[in-house]
Amino acid sequence: MDSYDVIIIGTGAGGGTLARHLAPSGKRILLLERGDWLPRELQNWLAGDVFVDNRYVSPDTWYDAKGKPFQPQIHYFVGGATKLYGAALYRLRKEDFGELRHHDGISPAWPISYDELEPYYTQAEQLYEVHGARGEDPTEPSASAPYPFPAVSHEPRIQQLSDDLAAAGYHPFHAPCGVRLNEENMPHSRCVRCPTCDGFPCLVHAKSDAELLGVRPALEHPNVTLLTNAKAVKLETNETGTAVTKVVVERDGATESFAADIVVVSCRRATRTRTASPTAPTRLAATSCSTTAWRCSQSRAKRTRRSSRRPSG
Repeated sequence: MDSYDVIIIGTGAGGGTLARHLAPSGKRILLLERGDWLPRELQNWLAGDVFVDNRYVSPDTWYDAKGKPFQPQIHYFVGGATKLYGAALYRLRKEDFGELRHHDGISPAWPISYDELEPYYTQAEQLYEVHGARGEDPTEPSASAPYPFPAVSHEPRIQQLSDDLAAAGYHPFHAPCGVRLNEENMPHSRCVRCPTCDGFPCLVHAKSDAELLGVRPALEHPNVTLLTNAKAVKLETNETGTAVTKVVVERDGATESFAADIVVVSCRRATRTRTASPTAPTRLAATSCSTTAWRCSQSRAKRTRRSSRRPSG
């Protein structure tokens, strides 16, 4: 098949989540992933392989605005960067959606408010099985539902630190975590509370990532197709240049073209994908690498004018 209702480029937090949401619609959906399935191997849990040898980092070279090369520390796998993220799933704060002044300039207000996005945060927290405790964090915005799972209990040293901070008048709180942990029934828990979570691939599939909770459930539907090792290199438009109609893909040494009514770009290198016309995005749904608008605690800093840099977590 070379014609689809929807083509989603990228299978990370944005693309994988969207695919799962659209899969029950019966629409013909094509998922394009530049990478492959991340291998399950002993090296998943070896710090030397992960952090020293960069076993799961793409060898890409990128260039900054002055043409200086740098290594972006990016990962191309089904599930995208969520395969190696720290599983901390904070909501943006209400004020993050307004205009903010930073050292580097003004971060303009979003075109939507937190209140408009809040129901989708709740859906996303359910989907990604987030553990947390409402009311502990004094900066937390209002929420229409509790976290679907209780907060992950502290390790003894962290509990001591939390108690000391509270005694000093601070407000420590449990980080909202996307881990598949059942502390009340550990023999049947996917998560085994190993020390290799943040920055590591999860060998036991216990991290709430976009592969496990987005792509895999979507592929259970016969109308969803996934192509791995498929690099989108060009977006073709109609004759007037008002709509994207096809995606050109490099795969297995060959070039293929796929047509769709809607094309969703949900990958980090979206800006490097060529279009035939600057007016093409009329029917192009462009998302960031995290459509769920989750960010870690550095979210405010990431919304400066330099927000095009690689986001974390």
